[in-house]
Amino acid sequence: MTRPLSGIRVLEVGQYIAAPYCAMTLADQGAEVIKVERSGTGDPRRHYDPLYEKDGRSMSGGFIGYNRNKQSVSINLATPEGVELFRLLSDTADVIVENLHPGAMAKYGIAYDDLKTTNPGLIYCAISGFGRLAGHEGPYSGQRAFDATVQAMSGFASVVGQPGGEPTLGSAAMADIYTGLAGATAIGFALVGRATTGHGTFIDQAMYDTMVSLVERPLLLHALTGYVPKPGVDLYSPLGIIGAKDGSITLVLPTELMWQRFCNALGRDDLVADPRLSTTLQRAERFHDLIKPEAEKWTLLRTRDELIAEFDAVGLPVGSIQTIDEVFGAEHVQSRRIRFDIEDPSIGTVPSVRTPMLYSDYDLPAREAPPTLGQHNREIYGDGLGLSADELERLEAAGVI
Repeated sequence: MTRPLSGIRVLEVGQYIAAPYCAMTLADQGAEVIKVERSGTGDPRRHYDPLYEKDGRSMSGGFIGYNRNKQSVSINLATPEGVELFRLLSDTADVIVENLHPGAMAKYGIAYDDLKTTNPGLIYCAISGFGRLAGHEGPYSGQRAFDATVQAMSGFASVVGQPGGEPTLGSAAMADIYTGLAGATAIGFALVGRATTGHGTFIDQAMYDTMVSLVERPLLLHALTGYVPKPGVDLYSPLGIIGAKDGSITLVLPTELMWQRFCNALGRDDLVADPRLSTTLQRAERFHDLIKPEAEKWTLLRTRDELIAEFDAVGLPVGSIQTIDEVFGAEHVQSRRIRFDIEDPSIGTVPSVRTPMLYSDYDLPAREAPPTLGQHNREIYGDGLGLSADELERLEAAGVI
């Protein structure tokens, strides 16, 4: 089957979510991804609940969503032989993706500067919480970080939540996943650049950078006005959540035309003439205490679908707040082939969500289950690197693989 990255080999020295999602994005686009894991334990996310066991095989529900379409080899980098084995693997790679603690790979002598001497075309993507590229370090560089850490320190959590409420973390590992996607994009750019220049590069993909880019608008507004945004409130654009008979919808009214369309749909021309709501800034300030309660006199008598139909008919974009079970069964999700099934030997049929790219002239991603720890040791070390069966047995006995 043909995919954009067919023929590209990626080594993933990843754990938890950000680097595994980045590498899975590349795997979905046809790259051969070899997940290099610690001997004996592997990626810590292999042990997250819910756990499933069948016929001596174990799989974590927290692992399966970020590791499909990969191969796995195990290696002990704390041994000289393990380091040498990794060097041999890296010489065959186009890309390395890792999210170990900054300095971990350098400690073993297998950081980018070490590896590029024998593989000058190597593209090395280092994902970290706060960045590590020389000359771009800041006071947070070197600090350990999880998704929630970066959501908090980037300012993102400070603008999420209900009006008047506390700062709120966005769920679903969004800092990890967005950083993984940004890393995959940077790798794609670097592969195009290598085709022109012939050399690779080091990619410093910081979770902090990616999340700060998501709050670009609040940062710009603060720079221009001094205003510090609060959870759920945008003083420069009327927006918010409005109740319906069976849930809620979201609404944004950034222009005079959309405000008039909204009032016309409600049959409330009096709101158009209300001097308290004559400008966009006034409407933004009064959205929650004036516009919302007036609108809900009408919207709470209608379902979400009815509201979407009525607002759409007058050219006003609105969205229904759907619960996860509604999204899971949504016809649009099926039509877009966003959700598909993977057959895993431990769990059976497992629903999975594709990475968000579609192409007209390439095949859809493969549907291979995540590998068990070290599942491909013999194939990659033996057939790939030429190690004999006796040598593989010796390395296994010594705890190297």
